Amino acid sequence: MNLRKTAPWSIPDHATCQVQMKSGYRQIKYTWRHAGWCYEARWHERTPTAQLITYPSWRLDRVRPGKGYGPDATPRLAETWAGDHWLPVSRIRYAAARYHHRSATPTDIALLKATHPAAIENHFPGNKVIDSKRRM
Repeated sequence: MNLRKTAPWSIPDHATCQVQMKSGYRQIKYTWRHAGWCYEARWHERTPTAQLITYPSWRLDRVRPGKGYGPDATPRLAETWAGDHWLPVSRIRYAAARYHHRSATPTDIALLKATHPAAIENHFPGNKVIDSKRRM
């Protein structure tokens, strides 16, 4: 099975694939660059200690490196795809910390679930597939 075809967004053919064995689960990571962003799509099996995301899931992150000096200095940006838009990774980590400390709101829980979609069984014209080439 070509795992990249089960992602809820397009993963380019030129993306680098890396299989990793973690503590009790397998993770497959695809990385590529496009329009100044470094993308990372990860699929992993159910993690042994997971309490909220209890199914094999995907996650899509992107980073735009910054430049910390000079007249054209820019901050580093790190974002995660959450359902239908990009959010700062810090917002996702904040929701995860609140969940871990048992103080998560329903919005936090919905956000964490939106950033970890399940694999798509079959691609067909009705599936919403995100194309990394268009501006997201």
